[in-house]
Amino acid sequence: MAHGLPHRARSFLVAVLVWAGAASGVVSGCQRENPCRDPTNDGMCYCPVGASCQHSCNAAVPNCTLGCTQKNYACSVACVDDCTALCTGAYTCDATCGQRCSVSCEWVKQRCTAHVGPNSHVNCGGVSDCDVRCEGPCDVSCTGGQCRVRCSDPADCEIDCGGGTAPTACPDGSRVCGRPC
Repeated sequence: MAHGLPHRARSFLVAVLVWAGAASGVVSGCQRENPCRDPTNDGMCYCPVGASCQHSCNAAVPNCTLGCTQKNYACSVACVDDCTALCTGAYTCDATCGQRCSVSCEWVKQRCTAHVGPNSHVNCGGVSDCDVRCEGPCDVSCTGGQCRVRCSDPADCEIDCGGGTAPTACPDGSRVCGRPC
């Protein structure tokens, strides 16, 4: 690489290149032009430690995964079907997907919002503010959390508040665990 440069100049040049590479990775996170077209892992986005990441996939990508479990800040994913959002321990998580989705929001520090389709599962254990909307049969786990669940047909949704406690039915049609209507 810079054979003709003095030792200090080479060291400085290497330091600048390393810093620029690290800074671009932390700033960009998974906010790539087309995050679902990662040639090494089609449809997967693993958010670097402490970063905020946005990820989206269209119908051409059969499985969409957001890994945002490394003390991340704002995490969001939008996809069609067969979506996985791993947001355990993040500050916020926002997941919007179709059928057969799995959203893991355990111990999200601020707010988790999940809008899912039929045959989906959302885990809000330990979350202080979890808002779930199910468009078809789904199950929601809210052990030790504070959740509001809205279902297109309340009979199709299974809600586990933990400890054998049943969810409270609210006047607006939602059901809650660990919080008032």
